Amino acid sequence: HPLAQDVPTKLVAKAVPLPMTVRGHWFLSPRTEYSVAVQTAVKQSDGEYLVSGWSETVEFCTGDYAKEHLAQLQEKAELIAGRM
Repeated sequence: HPLAQDVPTKLVAKAVPLPMTVRGHWFLSPRTEYSVAVQTAVKQSDGEYLVSGWSETVEFCTGDYAKEHLAQLQEKAELIAGRM
């Protein structure tokens, strides 16, 4: 997989009081290695953000497509091919 690098991201959620959790959704590709680390940002009264350090990095690899997903992909491909 490509060399690990810092990928800039936008602050997409306002910080909320603990114990609330901000959840994100990512669409992951099958059979792909990922590395994930997080940091938090809390807006302070002066308008500045207090940013935490990075968490531990979690590395994982996604599995293959499930059979029903492959069937859906095949169905889409056949519909497109039928229109061409």
